[in-house]
Amino acid sequence: MPNFLIAMILTCTLVSHVNTESLPAHPVSVVQADVYVDQARTTMKLTCFAEDLELLQGVEALESGFYDSEELLDAVKEHAQYLARRIEILDLSGEPIDAKVTQIIEFEIPDGGIKAGQLMQYLMGFVLEYEHSNPPEFLTFRQNMVADGALLPSELKILLKQAGSDTPYTHMMKPGVPQTFRFDWDSPLLAPDAAQEDWESWFTDQREKTLGIDSYSSTYSFIYINNHEVRHEVLIPLATLAALIDFERADNRFLDVSEQATARKKIEAWFSSGNPVTIDQKQIAPTFDRIDFYGLDLKDFAIQAEARKVSMASGRVGVIMSHPTDQPPEKVAVMWDMFNHAIRSVDSVIFAYDETLTKAFSKFLADNTFTWQTKSKRELPRLTPVATQLGDWTPDVTFRTPWFSVVMGSIAFAVWILKPLLTISFTRLIAGSLIALLTAIVFHWSTPLANRASIPIPFASPREFKLPDAEAQCIFEKLHTNLFQAFDFREPSDVYDALANTVDGPLLRELYLDIQRSLKMREQGGAVAKIDHVETIRSEPTDEISINRSNENARDEMIKNQTSFKRPTFGWQCEWNLSGTVEHWGHIHQRINQYDAKFNVSACDGNWKITRLQMTDNQGTVKTSLRKLETKDLRINE
Repeated sequence: MPNFLIAMILTCTLVSHVNTESLPAHPVSVVQADVYVDQARTTMKLTCFAEDLELLQGVEALESGFYDSEELLDAVKEHAQYLARRIEILDLSGEPIDAKVTQIIEFEIPDGGIKAGQLMQYLMGFVLEYEHSNPPEFLTFRQNMVADGALLPSELKILLKQAGSDTPYTHMMKPGVPQTFRFDWDSPLLAPDAAQEDWESWFTDQREKTLGIDSYSSTYSFIYINNHEVRHEVLIPLATLAALIDFERADNRFLDVSEQATARKKIEAWFSSGNPVTIDQKQIAPTFDRIDFYGLDLKDFAIQAEARKVSMASGRVGVIMSHPTDQPPEKVAVMWDMFNHAIRSVDSVIFAYDETLTKAFSKFLADNTFTWQTKSKRELPRLTPVATQLGDWTPDVTFRTPWFSVVMGSIAFAVWILKPLLTISFTRLIAGSLIALLTAIVFHWSTPLANRASIPIPFASPREFKLPDAEAQCIFEKLHTNLFQAFDFREPSDVYDALANTVDGPLLRELYLDIQRSLKMREQGGAVAKIDHVETIRSEPTDEISINRSNENARDEMIKNQTSFKRPTFGWQCEWNLSGTVEHWGHIHQRINQYDAKFNVSACDGNWKITRLQMTDNQGTVKTSLRKLETKDLRINE
């Protein structure tokens, strides 16, 4: 920007900021900063009262009642350097950008000089420039203009414009309280007279880009209520916590990795001291799942951050507190009582099962408790085994008859075989044999089938087990549903026990670990996704998964997998999509795994169970989305 244009704008700013006819005494320094940010540099035009030379530079009136004019002019130059040091612009990593004083606009001193107490009638101006090596996405402003013995802190009133937009950002800054601005060079802030639908589209676009976390000085609160826990997630500026907690650090500007472990303990202790959570009339202490430190470049706070030093001015802390429960909660109360000079209010979004609510916590409100009560009693899933209802089915070809018939038939047969050795008459032999045979036949037909004995027929080929496809499909679908409903439980032991209703043998542990592994999201620090949906793409009968009998260890393998050649078994092939989600701070991470596998389903102790599995394909994708918080969908918790 040409110097003459800067001077003209600054002169207009000076005139518009002062009425020299009558100005009261001002006990605090107020500096106006008109900031223009383009991709190459930031230009800051500062306008302030000459009284700041007295407040901040120590200029005093002489015994004559007038200020020394030369001292005033020297103090103006010193004040330019003072402002360049005390008004900082920090880059993405929190490092200060060098400030260069490019222009000083002095106030005109009348011939007679300036009387003591009259400096408020004069304005002075300065232009600072900050060069950027790359177009900045974030700039953090921080001022530390502090006058010794001042009754009130110095204030910096920022009016900031981004190149390509005529709509300014405004903010009043107090010493030591940083403010971060974000710049979208592809879609800068719209003009004030833009259409309503354009503004709505712009805000939606910005919200998607920032994943809903678009304030860098606010404290965010998200509360989740589900079957297993009440989870409270807090995203808070590191500068806010530093005003409440003493963090030991070698460099006051940063919190290093080696210092973060101690900082975590202090943060945990601070959050443990308040904000009680009550579930079904019982106060539950928090378990801290994560305390992470984030820089400005991380937009998705659901991702576990890598360890690195963070800026005290622009860093943020993510705290995840879990309040576990053994049963689905019926009544929940969450209080925010940790208000102070740094935290005056907190807006919270609550996701209670399928409900979305909001609650405003404030030190100026009498009631700062969010309460929720279930509309209907919820229960954890109960997985029941799938009974076989096969009776004593056997693959052997058998003759079913009462044992008495077997004995009588055997006597008749033995009599004819032993006839040459017997001394009885032929008539009696015939009569005895017929009586034994008829008795066997009568008992055979008069005895119910369930009470008959099964007598294997030697050398007969084993029967092939065959279920109707419709019946087999019904059995498999129940087992397949149970397979994933088992992961609705929280504790690994409960998941394992529920899974045992569906899977048999060593496959039980193997399948448990495989599913658990597939649901873990590495970018979520290993968090296990909650299964949302199982979509069957293809389901059809197939041949059983066979064991290679030629292998000398075939029988050992058969025993290991408890897949007996004699028990009823059918094969089934299924292709399905498994959708699971992990959600933090309103960010939904969804993993979709696609599977194609063959199964053996066998009768085990009266129940159908999966005994063998052969995966033919497994692929997965992860996508991130933002929880939609439409106004019409929100309910305010009173």
